[in-house]
Amino acid sequence: MNEIAKKRKIYDVTLKGAVINILLLLSKLCAGIWGHSSAILADAVHSLSDLLTDIIVLVSVKFSGKPKDKRHDYGYGKAATVSAAIVGVVLFIISLIVFYFGMRNMIMAFQGTILERPSYFALIVAIVSIILKEWAYRFTIRVAHSTDSVAVAANAWHHRSDSFSSIGTTIGIAGAIFLGERWRVLDPITSIIVSIFIMKVAYDLLVRAIAELTETSLPDAVEDEIAAIAKGEEGVVSVKQVLTRRIGSQVAIEINIMLPGDLTVSEAHQHALRIEDQLKHRFGEGTHVGVHIEPCLI
Repeated sequence: MNEIAKKRKIYDVTLKGAVINILLLLSKLCAGIWGHSSAILADAVHSLSDLLTDIIVLVSVKFSGKPKDKRHDYGYGKAATVSAAIVGVVLFIISLIVFYFGMRNMIMAFQGTILERPSYFALIVAIVSIILKEWAYRFTIRVAHSTDSVAVAANAWHHRSDSFSSIGTTIGIAGAIFLGERWRVLDPITSIIVSIFIMKVAYDLLVRAIAELTETSLPDAVEDEIAAIAKGEEGVVSVKQVLTRRIGSQVAIEINIMLPGDLTVSEAHQHALRIEDQLKHRFGEGTHVGVHIEPCLI
């Protein structure tokens, strides 16, 4: 599958998931407000987190295909990273608000306040969310496997995490509806649990974005693999240095290799080109590769 077809599939499946997330977000907000359920409101925020993740992927697909220019020698990959950082901050703030109101309602219930009973509408929306989000997980993970996209795979698991969240929401709302007044506290308790899940999503987004913006290297195992690919090229005496970083969904690699000093410039250049091709085959055509050659005089 060529890069254009791959990006088209990623764009289409992400857009499809985004439509589902918008529908669920609106229905959960309505169910939470009119159905007197803080749990389904918290679940609405979880759907919002999935929608914002969809937007990050779409931004990544759009900007990763944008050609380099004089002011952006390495392209526009960091645009998606900046978006992820902003989304992480927004989600964390919203999750704290949800956590606060959930705690407030739970404390009120324990102090004797009779909470309003959630409506059947909130329960139905939660059940529908489980079904739709599991379906979204399945069609998204298939595309992730066919395109070998880490971003799409992460998005698929966000769908499934929302499905699991909705299972907890369904249990909390059902308990608040059917078990009597004393058990209505299950609804705010569920909203607290869901808000913690949202904090985890926000934390993961922020950690990855900060790592990319501060030029954190790829894991040692990946750098060892890069060195092994270079050493596999016939004539390479040794690999002196491997420098790596992420640029959005792409990877930048700089590698110093030693070649026999009696090679011609043309011969050394061909070795460098073959190493570059192998690294791009392994990490994607958009990978930025710089191969620096040093002569070995021994």
